[in-house]
Amino acid sequence: QTTKYQTDLVAMRQKRVIALDKFGPESETFRLLRTKVLKQLRDNDWGSLGITSPTQGAGKTMIAVNLAIAIAMEVNQTVLLVDLDLRNPQINHYFGFNVEKGLQDCLLHNTPVSDVLINPSIERLVILPGIGEMEGASELLTAPKMREIVQEIKSRYKSRIIIFDLPPVLISDDVLVSSEYFDAALLVVAEGESQPDDIKKAIQLLSGTNLLGTILNKADKTPDHIGQY
Repeated sequence: QTTKYQTDLVAMRQKRVIALDKFGPESETFRLLRTKVLKQLRDNDWGSLGITSPTQGAGKTMIAVNLAIAIAMEVNQTVLLVDLDLRNPQINHYFGFNVEKGLQDCLLHNTPVSDVLINPSIERLVILPGIGEMEGASELLTAPKMREIVQEIKSRYKSRIIIFDLPPVLISDDVLVSSEYFDAALLVVAEGESQPDDIKKAIQLLSGTNLLGTILNKADKTPDHIGQY
């Protein structure tokens, strides 16, 4: 039985989780992003997406959370949001959860995945949270147990889209060693913060994955072509 949490929507909005808003240019941005992402996933028969950034601070988790909510708001689509940033899990922060167990417990203590899953009181959305910082993350990501967990969450609901919130690409080799777990990726860059060289390096490192595009975050104004890659 998935643990149910009541989310504090006001607190979430203060952390820039706005995909639940019915109106406004910001939430419209995520609806457009959802439409583009879903089209590419469906056209290619892909079911999983990794979201990363070149370095820390670009807002990749905020994008992952908003996109997961936006996709879940589409009536016939269920979503599983997985915190795969084992060194610095942040999904709980955006939802305001104070969980006692996370993916790390499944990896280290054989806790069943079903004991860790969370329903954030948003229809059609389930979360597999992370908890605490982990040493040896890249070894754990390639361990047989991790492969087993990914296999389980993929086979449980064939039609469900899985979004993995990944670590930044340039911080460690975690993204590269876990690239077999997701079908496609999005790269989040922050205007005025992400360095051109870092972006270039990140794109090169992701060349072996199906990179759907880059998302410009922290832009001063909503562009006329909101949501465009």
